[in-house]
Amino acid sequence: MASQDYTFGPYKIHHTEVFYSTDLSYAMVNLRPLLPVKRFVDLSADETSDLWLTAQKDGPQAGQTVPHVHIHVVPRKGGDFEKNDEIYDAMDEKEKELKEKLDLDKERKDRSPDEMSQEADEYRKLFL
Repeated sequence: MASQDYTFGPYKIHHTEVFYSTDLSYAMVNLRPLLPVKRFVDLSADETSDLWLTAQKDGPQAGQTVPHVHIHVVPRKGGDFEKNDEIYDAMDEKEKELKEKLDLDKERKDRSPDEMSQEADEYRKLFL
């Protein structure tokens, strides 16, 4: 893995916060993670491949604040909404309810570069 720094839209990402990279992409830790749960590693190779192939077929980006390619995984099942786009209204409503109960940005504190580097070190071991 190279030791050059990366960019994420207009932001500089220190190389110690990147735990995997190829010539075309990289994976980094989050400055303000929502949950400290590591679930992606539980996917099998077939599930991981299917996830990314499915994401590649997804529609246009929605509400992106930093220009980059990314995916959001939203569990769905056939017929859960009469019109497919109604999911966004439901998500907005739930977000408003949650914001009234808990200010996530107040609870989510920026982590130090050292904390992010340590987390990246742990993830990096998964790619050896």
